[in-house]
Amino acid sequence: MDTSDTFIDCLLRQLPFDAGSEEFLRDPYRFYERVRRTSGPVHRTPSGHVVVLGYFEAQAVLGDPRYGHGAQTPQERTGYGVPARTFLLTDPPGHTRQRERVRRAFTAREVLSLRRRIGHLAAGLVAQAARSGTADVVADVARPLSARVVADLIGVPEDLRDRFTQAAALLVRGLDPPDLIPPETHERIARARVLLARDITVALRRPDTGGLLRVLAEGADDRSARAEAVATCAQLVAAGYETTVGLIGNGLHALLRHPDQLAYLAATGYAEQAVAAAVEELLRFDPPIQLAPRTALVDADIAGTPVPRGTVVSVLLGAANRDPRVFPEPHRLRLDRRPRHLAFGLGGHYCLGAALARLEATAALRHLLARRPRPAGRPVCHSPARVARGIQSLYVRLDRDVRP
Repeated sequence: MDTSDTFIDCLLRQLPFDAGSEEFLRDPYRFYERVRRTSGPVHRTPSGHVVVLGYFEAQAVLGDPRYGHGAQTPQERTGYGVPARTFLLTDPPGHTRQRERVRRAFTAREVLSLRRRIGHLAAGLVAQAARSGTADVVADVARPLSARVVADLIGVPEDLRDRFTQAAALLVRGLDPPDLIPPETHERIARARVLLARDITVALRRPDTGGLLRVLAEGADDRSARAEAVATCAQLVAAGYETTVGLIGNGLHALLRHPDQLAYLAATGYAEQAVAAAVEELLRFDPPIQLAPRTALVDADIAGTPVPRGTVVSVLLGAANRDPRVFPEPHRLRLDRRPRHLAFGLGGHYCLGAALARLEATAALRHLLARRPRPAGRPVCHSPARVARGIQSLYVRLDRDVRP
């Protein structure tokens, strides 16, 4: 099964909208809503694939062991046609064993130990960006912050960090259906994957390597284990880096379009607790990952819809997070909510870096908001990626001094 066959059938050829259009890129949610109104929370495509748009139905699939990736080892392909390469796209028991090893780098203690550094980095980047009065939030704050934090956590040696971060954005672009990626970008993604794998292999053998790389190196005692360690680290670099960049960019963009909600935060003095709570609503409103693919591992069902074994199931997280059965006024940003969103998934594949992404977004937004960001009059440029939703550039005017 080819990756493009699965995703294009589900998202392009079969659904009554064009996921490759500029209109979809700017606002996919009105397209999701149109399908929900005609098909309900579960949509079966003419080819037999299933697309999940409802919150309860998405929750059920993500938490149900009858649905998985369809690969038992990293050497296999998933049921939806993607090479597994790492434990991230495999099913238990292999997934559980490797996830526990990697989880050591993402414990609450480890993440909280980075809290002060994250705050210091965010403050410095925002202050530097504000010196000229106008800044690109993505290029000047979100990307360098995320790159430095993920490099610290993974244990990337200083001399390899620039190449790591350059490759990350390209690797996450590779999550998209191949038909949506220009040929020249395919070539750049392939080169980035090779270079990143080479750098990780070098880092695994170095005595000064720390963090997650050190954890992975401890178990990389044969060729296949080393190959999996390299692939796992590369995928975590891409996922951890680009998800946080998307969260910060999408979040500030949403706030700028809702001045009443900016005023709501201003009334709190941008207190850390208030901004952290706002991040949860921002994750619901415009999540950085839009789709979670699964395969039915046995004959199953979703809310009464039969799902035969082997059926590809595409869970649209962005649609589930705007289900009106769960979220009143779902298309309205309301920072007074305490939403139980699905932006980071659910169950055994819940995002390992969720706590870290929350800390980074909270720190970045607090320092940006304290300098009274205003639109700079330039068009907002969205990333061409569809699975990972983000903004390529977001120019704002910032006060040079922190607002009292």
